[in-house]
Amino acid sequence: MPTKIISINRQYGSGGREIGALVAKLLNHAYFDKELTKRIAKTGDADIDFVNASGEGLMGRISNILMHLNIEGKDEDTLPLPDRLFLGQGRIVKQIADEGPCVIIGHLADYFLADRTDVLTVFVHANWEHRVMRVMQRNNLNEHDAITRIKCIDKNRASFYEQYTERRWGKANNYNLSVSSSRFGIRQTAEVIASLARLDAQELA
Repeated sequence: MPTKIISINRQYGSGGREIGALVAKLLNHAYFDKELTKRIAKTGDADIDFVNASGEGLMGRISNILMHLNIEGKDEDTLPLPDRLFLGQGRIVKQIADEGPCVIIGHLADYFLADRTDVLTVFVHANWEHRVMRVMQRNNLNEHDAITRIKCIDKNRASFYEQYTERRWGKANNYNLSVSSSRFGIRQTAEVIASLARLDAQELA
């Protein structure tokens, strides 16, 4: 079965979003990042900024009770907003995957789609100097502020991911592909991912 969905996790400042958008263009796939965030916000009647903060773990640790309980049949309306957003996020990611070929940035897509055989999971990383320079230029920050921002966002992404998936964020054997964008560049990294996505999913197992 050809790979239909590409799930991309990334270190902050590695260019993962740009790479994902290019992969989608190369494969003629739909691309979901900010649009997915909007759809998740609607499921919980939440502000977009709140959903973004939730996805980055910026609002602190979220209750992980749902990881250990069977939530089927429970009244979702009584759950805290972060947990409702988590449940809504899972439903929407699965719905998007069913709609057709796509590239999904973050949003725990690798976790929610773990039972599918047509998903390529990717982690994009880059060397420290590359990330600092990229964040300085993109966000118009000095070196100190760029470093602080990178450390904070990476820490929160890891915390959020590990809390819900019980897997190590960024650990190579948790993904089909772990690739350095500072080694290959944005374009070539996207081409590598697109090339792998064209293979049969069984060859990636």
